[in-house]
Amino acid sequence: MTVPRNLSLGLFFAALALVGLVTPGFQLLAVNQHLFLAVNVLALNFCLGLGGQISLAQAAFAGLGAYGSVLLHDRFPEATLVIVPAVVLGAGLLAAMLSRPMERLGEGFLAMATLCVSLVFTNLVLTLESVTGGSAGHMANARLALPLLGALSGDRATFFCFAGLLALGSYIFLALRDSRLGRALAACRGDAQAASSLGVDRAAVRSLSFGLGGGLSAAAGVIHGHYTGFISPEQYHLELSLKALLFLVIGGPGNLLRPILAALLLETAMSWLSV
Repeated sequence: MTVPRNLSLGLFFAALALVGLVTPGFQLLAVNQHLFLAVNVLALNFCLGLGGQISLAQAAFAGLGAYGSVLLHDRFPEATLVIVPAVVLGAGLLAAMLSRPMERLGEGFLAMATLCVSLVFTNLVLTLESVTGGSAGHMANARLALPLLGALSGDRATFFCFAGLLALGSYIFLALRDSRLGRALAACRGDAQAASSLGVDRAAVRSLSFGLGGGLSAAAGVIHGHYTGFISPEQYHLELSLKALLFLVIGGPGNLLRPILAALLLETAMSWLSV
């Protein structure tokens, strides 16, 4: 990573930390919603910006994380250290598995396939009403809890959870983009047929980036589900995927900071204008 890029990232996260420290708690409610969207924009950047695979399934992966964690915490309220990694890993593996058959599809068909994933998730939540609460939603009774820190609750604690997840995702994104796998992903994004002729296993490398994107959205959903205290299909609807795609396109797929800034700044501006 170059010095200017390190500097810009450092300034961004320093400014973000300052926002979390000085902003009144009641105002952090809206900021946390914007951070949730920003993490999903970054997650989509793994799929589209690195792998060249358009995805409309980020909302489904976020919802999978939220519902999986909340429902498992209802049964095992003290098992956060087991439940959260299991849910995130499971969502990432599911995303990677879905990526392989979709690799054979063209870009337009891939968008439709991931749209179907979102619709299937919503229909499952509505169908399994006895477990998920269906359209009425489900209360998140248990909080995320860590040894020594205790329960993670409140607007400020959630802000730093989202900020930490955004920082971790950014580090993984840059490390992958600058690695040999990242160069293979860039080749697949530029010319898939040429990449295959050079010996690149397109299905394998793209499933990695798609899986990372799915896992990151699921992690954001875990935090969001416990933070809101209530989960419903409307929170993880297709609109979230479309917003993530919009801001990623505005900021530029493959770029790290610009899509995140677009999500945070434009969502904040739109919330102010709607008041």
